[in-house]
Amino acid sequence: MIERCAMRIFAALLCALALWGCETERSLKKEVLQLWIMPNSPDPAADMLHVLRNFELENPGIEVQVTILDWSVAWTKITTAAATHSGPDVLQMPTTWAASISAMGALMPLDSLLAVSGGDSAFAEVSMKFARPGTSFATSLPWFLDVRPLFFRRDVLAEAGVDPKTLLNWTDFRKALLKIQKADLTIEGMRIAPIGYPGKHDWNVIHNLAPWVWGAGGDFLDSTGSESRLATKESIAGILFYLNLVRDGFNSKKNLTKNTNQVSMDFDEGRLAFWFDVTNKTLYLDSPRFLGGSSKNVTARNYSVMLPPTAPAGKSTYYFAGGSNLSVSRFTKHKRSSMALVRYLSSRPDVQLELSRVTGFLPALLSTYEYPYFKEDETRGVFQQMISRLRSYPAVPYWGEIETEILLRRFGNIFDLITLSGDNAWPEKEILSEIRAADSEINRFIKRQRESGK
Repeated sequence: MIERCAMRIFAALLCALALWGCETERSLKKEVLQLWIMPNSPDPAADMLHVLRNFELENPGIEVQVTILDWSVAWTKITTAAATHSGPDVLQMPTTWAASISAMGALMPLDSLLAVSGGDSAFAEVSMKFARPGTSFATSLPWFLDVRPLFFRRDVLAEAGVDPKTLLNWTDFRKALLKIQKADLTIEGMRIAPIGYPGKHDWNVIHNLAPWVWGAGGDFLDSTGSESRLATKESIAGILFYLNLVRDGFNSKKNLTKNTNQVSMDFDEGRLAFWFDVTNKTLYLDSPRFLGGSSKNVTARNYSVMLPPTAPAGKSTYYFAGGSNLSVSRFTKHKRSSMALVRYLSSRPDVQLELSRVTGFLPALLSTYEYPYFKEDETRGVFQQMISRLRSYPAVPYWGEIETEILLRRFGNIFDLITLSGDNAWPEKEILSEIRAADSEINRFIKRQRESGK
């Protein structure tokens, strides 16, 4: 009898332990969120996990798994996910893609989240333009800004007799480039060219061109996004000013066969006096080689940044603004947790500050600029000054195709015309013809899109 009772007690204990184990396993099982981002920093996965650390500490029942999408495949993966009702819970939404993905009906309305995050005025105005890209509701919240100041070499300007404080407008800028060209400088074995910008094989062609088009009073599309403005006299004036930096020998024709990384390396290695780049360029110039930087190069020892030159008299100055927002998939099974993640990343100044530290991009949340990190640093102070003059492309669903399928191809043709012309020849007539052909092609494309209801 005693043995039988002991066996019953032992069996009951085993059953209790099994039940406890099941309950413990259930309690330890976390809700897993999938987050898709692009390579926004030197070590994007590790850097993002660093930014997310406090979110997981504050939400112990949630785990965030980060997937890095290379820019070359990001568009295809995101549009495929939207079309197949699959993909991540939360995703990085590049601003110029927001209208297209929103039009696919794949993004969750975020008006309630925007309201508790401070409303429109809490964020940079240019980012809010893409939060509601042709929709009556917000489909994303601003995350970070991509702005492009003018980097320059202090030592080169000093040798050429150029005071950077005098470089205020386009005329001043051309005079400075001419002085540097005539100085024909060689520093630490490197011959210095006045400026560089890439050409045909580059993803930044239109971003680099945009401030000159806007500064001349032109634009790519009209205010409704329904007609091309590329062939107006103002747009053409801006395009020609930019291209004439090659005509006048300030930017080498060879650069028109290079991409951004290649010309950026030329600046790092000491071959250029001026270079327009994203603010995260400072991460590489200030970091040692073992971290992938170039802090001991001649450029890194002598670089500064300034505001890009202002537009001609009577015209408005605008700086190109890119960057990304954050969206929640309409098909997520973790709506509440996904919303919490977006709020954490976009609406907390401490998190926005840390994101800026590791990526080099600027915060979209305006209250973040109250930190000494921005207020007491000369370089980041220049970055901050640009925010009030930011502008971007029209928020229409078909802009992505206009940019990547028409404008990049047409300007590739223009760069071919320039590079294949003789040393003393300048194909302006052919350039103008290509601009007008692009203008006509854009209008035909827009007409087809509007007729099809896209």
